[in-house]
Amino acid sequence: MPGRRTIIGLLATFAVVFGAAAWYIETQVNASPKPVRETTQVEVTQYGVDASHGGRMAVAEYVIHNDTAPGPVTYTVTFGFGDDPSAFTKTVVKRVDAHDSYTGSVSIPWDQLEALDGVRVLGVQRD
Repeated sequence: MPGRRTIIGLLATFAVVFGAAAWYIETQVNASPKPVRETTQVEVTQYGVDASHGGRMAVAEYVIHNDTAPGPVTYTVTFGFGDDPSAFTKTVVKRVDAHDSYTGSVSIPWDQLEALDGVRVLGVQRD
């Protein structure tokens, strides 16, 4: 028959192993993944009307973020210009590497007499 010390030793070993297993499951297996930085996929950073090249052009600078895709992604982005964004649109297609950003500009002829009242992202498609 095992001695008193052996039984106490076995119980202590069991408690340590069980506690270590419980800690591992709680902290490693059930841990949520690292939080992903929440960003807008496409942001218009600034816009305006440029008349320096002989005609008036509505110009918008933008940034495309590819923070979550595991590989390069092709983005098709539609921008809307002015008060009625659906009346004046421009679509661009850009490929952005994984965990990278692309900065670019988009422009359309702007014959309107009024100032440019804004540029909006109307649609983003990832391929």
